[in-house]
Amino acid sequence: MFLAEDKMHRWWWEPMPPEERLALLDVLSDALFASEQWHGIEIDSSLLSYSGLNSTDVLDSYREQVFNDEEPLDVPSIVEKLGGALAGFETVPNAVGLGALIISMILEIVGKSLGKKTMGTAEMLQRVFAEEKGNEVRDLMDEYLKHLQINLGKPQLQLAETRQIELDLSAQLTRLKNSMLVDGHMNSMLLKQWVNGAAFHTQMLIHQARLEEADGSRAVRAAGVYQQQLNVIIDRYKKYLIGITHITILTTRDQSTTYILSFNEGPLSGYSAPWYALQYKSQFTDTQMVEHLFSKQQISWTTSYFTDLAANIPTLVRQHATFQIQN
Repeated sequence: MFLAEDKMHRWWWEPMPPEERLALLDVLSDALFASEQWHGIEIDSSLLSYSGLNSTDVLDSYREQVFNDEEPLDVPSIVEKLGGALAGFETVPNAVGLGALIISMILEIVGKSLGKKTMGTAEMLQRVFAEEKGNEVRDLMDEYLKHLQINLGKPQLQLAETRQIELDLSAQLTRLKNSMLVDGHMNSMLLKQWVNGAAFHTQMLIHQARLEEADGSRAVRAAGVYQQQLNVIIDRYKKYLIGITHITILTTRDQSTTYILSFNEGPLSGYSAPWYALQYKSQFTDTQMVEHLFSKQQISWTTSYFTDLAANIPTLVRQHATFQIQN
């Protein structure tokens, strides 16, 4: 009894050791990021997979996954029957970046019909935009992907469509940015839509430079602008999260402590800390909780994504890999 009273007394003045404080912040952060309430602000995995320097390798690996079977497959016949826009092709030029992404989407149709595990590329827009109706950014991205399929193997037609649709997409991204920054409609869903749209638009400009055999300087400048805009949006997003993220500490007679992280885009269950946490006074605020969230990869990637992409663009625009339907 004396020991418990002593611990209760020390709780009011003894600071929590830094390592325990950090561990508690980690647990609360992980609880949020693993919850159904956190919808994420990340760039979609499929767009990321086909945005890097190894997009050709990713596509070739997926082709092998789709057509790998114990029995030899008549790949040309399968593609002719199920491959949609790939039907009639033996090779496809410029199968890098968005060119590789669209081939992956077509292969998904073939893979599903063969009972193979797919990459989920075809569901990219659904993951980013969910079931939202009347979204101009989504519709323009969808329209562009459709035209890439229609004009597969026809670089001049792809170039014409790219020049037209990228301008329309750019304008809609500006409207979405202003909705968050000027009109005050900040939330995780809109940020996720904007950052995926901006990444997609930059990839369109890379594809355009590749088709024009240009140096990609316009895409580099766009990536720089988007990084600057993202920095401003993320700063505003941090203030938004501080307003909707709260820590509540509950104590019980059996000397247990429950730390409850409330996230007002959706409730979270509490985290029950060990009883000895009562020895210490909790010394972090809602603001510090959000600062810790921003140190995690789920958010910290935003500080350099477009800068890193810009550094790769001169190499990306020089990639002109040809996709072989059958290896």
